[in-house]
Amino acid sequence: MREERVVNMVDRPKPLDVLSKSLKSPVIVKTRGGREFRGILAGYDLHMNLLLNDAEELNADSSVKHLLGEILLRGDNVVFISPTEPRNTEEEEGAKGKELKEKEKW
Repeated sequence: MREERVVNMVDRPKPLDVLSKSLKSPVIVKTRGGREFRGILAGYDLHMNLLLNDAEELNADSSVKHLLGEILLRGDNVVFISPTEPRNTEEEEGAKGKELKEKEKW
């Protein structure tokens, strides 16, 4: 029974793995004080400092309050990070590339 528990814990994704998969994808970040930001996750570090491109600050109803551009959010202030859509796998990107090349031939 103990061995099963250890195996299950090893197979679970770790928080930084989720961030790594979310690179170059849209995310929503909530900070202390209730502020929410939406943008493209351009980078992060072990302290969970986040670099967002095309960032927007959101109102409570998720409408855009301010367009901010590129911002750095200090990890100490981050309450949560949520990917907003799944990132394409390499296979899907390769298939799209083939489709575009075929369309260019037309």
